[in-house]
Amino acid sequence: MRTVPKRLELLFWAMTPCLVTILLLLLYLAPKHVEGLSYFMPLLPLIPVFFWGLLHARDMPFWFVFLLGLVMDAAQGLQLGLSSLLYVFFLLLLHAQRKYIIKEGFAVKWGYFGLLLGITCLLSWAGYSLLSGQAHPIVPVLIQYALTMCCYPFFHRLFDILYEHTNHRRWQIQHGR
Repeated sequence: MRTVPKRLELLFWAMTPCLVTILLLLLYLAPKHVEGLSYFMPLLPLIPVFFWGLLHARDMPFWFVFLLGLVMDAAQGLQLGLSSLLYVFFLLLLHAQRKYIIKEGFAVKWGYFGLLLGITCLLSWAGYSLLSGQAHPIVPVLIQYALTMCCYPFFHRLFDILYEHTNHRRWQIQHGR
């Protein structure tokens, strides 16, 4: 039987992917004092959604990704629900192809992330253009896509280390060590 502190630690390690995603969401939404930087800010919250959604579906639930999209829309003053829909779609596509990609190397995972991110960015641009009634410029979307793709390897390595530590610590707690 586990003690209360061990149960709390297990809960903390189970919540780690969501907490990291919230931290990156705050970094993404933080006010920038450089004019126009928010248009080009990498989509940092989608990186942990991809990483943990690929490794363990239970670590990145659909309800959390839906709420993540709602918070992003509300904070940026955009139409509520479009990001939520797109992020849930992102996770659905990821889960559909998970069994083919999980055992592949880093380059394939990075490429698949790029493909999913590209689809999400283009659908987001099309949706916001359609809902506003005018075509928005696509160049900021492409720059944001490129910056997010450049950030992915760094975060992948960081999350890989965190994932190993989390699993090791969970195993120790569950087996009484």
